[in-house]
Amino acid sequence: MERRIELEGVSNFRDLGGYETADGKTVKWRTFFRSDTLAALTDADMAKVCGLGVNTAVDLRYGDERAEEPSRFLGHDQVEVLALGLDERPSASFLDSFEVADDAAAFARSYMADHYKNYPFLYARGYGTLMQRLAQGEKCIVHCTAGKDRAGTGAAIVLSALGVPRETVFEDYLLTNKYWDRAGRERPDMDVETVASIFSAREEYLYGAFKAIEDQCGTVKKYLNEVLQLDDGAIARLRSACLT
Repeated sequence: MERRIELEGVSNFRDLGGYETADGKTVKWRTFFRSDTLAALTDADMAKVCGLGVNTAVDLRYGDERAEEPSRFLGHDQVEVLALGLDERPSASFLDSFEVADDAAAFARSYMADHYKNYPFLYARGYGTLMQRLAQGEKCIVHCTAGKDRAGTGAAIVLSALGVPRETVFEDYLLTNKYWDRAGRERPDMDVETVASIFSAREEYLYGAFKAIEDQCGTVKKYLNEVLQLDDGAIARLRSACLT
């Protein structure tokens, strides 16, 4: 099995199967996927995704992103789109508020770090629904615009719930740096360090998300129980559906 699914319109569509858990099981292939925006899929791409058996797409983009770049699967007869991103942005977009300044890269890192520590709680409904759908045996894609931040955090939390070691979870997260084509989303007046700070998957960002979970809930399991409202039975069903 290949982790990256080659598609014409998106670059960061990946299968999360094959990862080993701490207790010796393996995440099933062709069950759980992560991706960048599905707005640019070609007809051939859509046929390929459907051929993988996908029937649910969890869209974590903001309302304005969904309106400006609608998912190609809206109204599709096989793939149900669940718009579970925030309707309104919690703060101004970094790109919209960007100004050339000596401290732009430091501001970008601070901006991203603040967002990551909030993702597990702002997107609790989306992450919880994703896990419920997986537990029901559905084959799901989780995505945002880049497939890096909101979707990346969600994928990391699901893998953690399945018992995949933290080191492996981070390795998967960082693969975005290998595969994602930014397609000119950066501003031409951004310096290299600022571009890297805002458009790269950085270990420190995902670390901040897990630290926020552990600071507020103690453990990932308590987060799953208390924030995502997944009881032990739901977690057991998730693992049964996604592990082999």
